[in-house]
Amino acid sequence: MRAIDRWAVVAAVLACGCDRGAEMPPAEEAPPAAAEQSAGEVFVDRIPDGAQVLGVGTDSSLAARTDVFVPFSTFAEERDGIPNEFPPPDTIVARLRAAGVTGAPVVIVGEPIPAGRAFAAFDYLGLGDRAVLLNGGVAALAARPAASSASTVAMQELSPDVNDDMIVDAEWVHARLDDPGVAILDARPPAEFSGETPGEGVARPGHIPGARNLFWQTLVQSTEQPVLKDEAELRRMFEAAGAAPGDTVVAYCRTGGQASFLYAVARHLGYETRLYDGSFVDWSRTQYPVER
Repeated sequence: MRAIDRWAVVAAVLACGCDRGAEMPPAEEAPPAAAEQSAGEVFVDRIPDGAQVLGVGTDSSLAARTDVFVPFSTFAEERDGIPNEFPPPDTIVARLRAAGVTGAPVVIVGEPIPAGRAFAAFDYLGLGDRAVLLNGGVAALAARPAASSASTVAMQELSPDVNDDMIVDAEWVHARLDDPGVAILDARPPAEFSGETPGEGVARPGHIPGARNLFWQTLVQSTEQPVLKDEAELRRMFEAAGAAPGDTVVAYCRTGGQASFLYAVARHLGYETRLYDGSFVDWSRTQYPVER
């Protein structure tokens, strides 16, 4: 499903209270090609009635204001010596079900990195069309009462349809270093991108050849109020980093966490997006070249 249709589908599910397999209203006629980069509504400014609010992060106090809370570790584990990798899909699903996550549309709330990681996980599970992030994160949740609004959809089953193509590895990235339609974006701080500061676990400091630096914190207004910058400015930033309309964006960082937020923003802008989850810790351990 194209990102531009995401919130229309979520709204339709909320309106009818149906599950994933129920009959949906017919899709609107596809917009012309020039509209392919329209915002995908990955970020929303309000919590709609009937959505299950999912808190994610390291601060369990968030559980008091969300319907379900899961720790960041739900979406991250050490694999092959690389920290913060996605667990196998079945493991993620089992953890979400055990926490009480259902098949209802989900609004994800948390600080940018854990929230972005959760959205990327839902997209990986093939559930990205049923998940959105609350723009502004935890600060935007302050006025919400503790009572759950998800009771009418609580019995729906969480039914994944894994999107294996979303996660790429070093070999996939290396094969596309010279592809003009692929924009490789590094979400790390500039000093790590340049190699001045190696970053923990990085064997060879620097960055993937041809990658451009788009530090994830520059995508929000401030660290205290992590509200996305306006769409026009975000588009200018992505295009200045080499991601032209219609390109495929590949997001990476050190171990995949920062890149997950960049991934979510790229999806919000309508880009076809991939996540190099092993990121630069993985790349720096291969035989592939590193730029400084």
